[in-house]
Amino acid sequence: MRYRIPLDGNPTMDLELRKKYIGAFRDACYMSDTTPSTFNCLYKTWEKACEDAAKIGEVSGNAPYAQGYECQPVGNGDYTLQIGSDPANKLFVTFEPAPRQTPLVEVDGVLVEVSGPYRDLPEPPTVGPGHKFNNCFSGVFAADGTPLYQHKYILQVNRKAHGGQIHSDLAGFKWPCDVYNANCEKVPAECEEPLVLYEQEIDPPPFDPGQFAEVNHVVPMKDQRSCDWGTNSNKNAAVISNQLNRYLSNTNPPVEEVKRVNAAKSYAP
Repeated sequence: MRYRIPLDGNPTMDLELRKKYIGAFRDACYMSDTTPSTFNCLYKTWEKACEDAAKIGEVSGNAPYAQGYECQPVGNGDYTLQIGSDPANKLFVTFEPAPRQTPLVEVDGVLVEVSGPYRDLPEPPTVGPGHKFNNCFSGVFAADGTPLYQHKYILQVNRKAHGGQIHSDLAGFKWPCDVYNANCEKVPAECEEPLVLYEQEIDPPPFDPGQFAEVNHVVPMKDQRSCDWGTNSNKNAAVISNQLNRYLSNTNPPVEEVKRVNAAKSYAP
């Protein structure tokens, strides 16, 4: 359940207006995984919902709302906020079930499905939002007849395709990070994803602990509201370093990441 504020205009269809709301209200706003998909801003607390509701007029480009009024409870979980000198001029902040955010990612103004390099692998028996790659069996068995966890199967496929090495599916990807200089001071830097990654149980040391291979959800398991979002479909998988995985964890996937995994050659089972 979340508190929904009533947006001015039609941000579901108006991309520029949608950008304004996202720019102002950030992660509270998203397109829903419903038919049809709609754009709304939903909040965990009524206080934050009311704070942002007072800004809707200004953010949308319409006349700013009158300020200085406080939300009043209706009695059923909803709230009202007066937005003009006339007490009848008010909006409703409604307490209602929050739909899942669409797993489609906006790329150049178009919502696209993530379909990464493991798209041609057989899907595991259980696929769903919020499922981990290392909790589910892949449906494939190892040479000794034991069932393979999904992440182990994906790493095995990657290693086989690269002559015994694991390669990052985002090699060369750059992101802001912190490093320690010669004086042991933390300073901002730019990290770059390496090509070759390692499995602790298989590859002999030494290697950088930040280069452990992990299977990343391109659309993260959890959205910015900590709700289940990305699934464990093989299409949503990318092998990357644990250092990059930490950076991307539970954030909206960067457009560069989506473009690269969708354009990548698919691995053979």
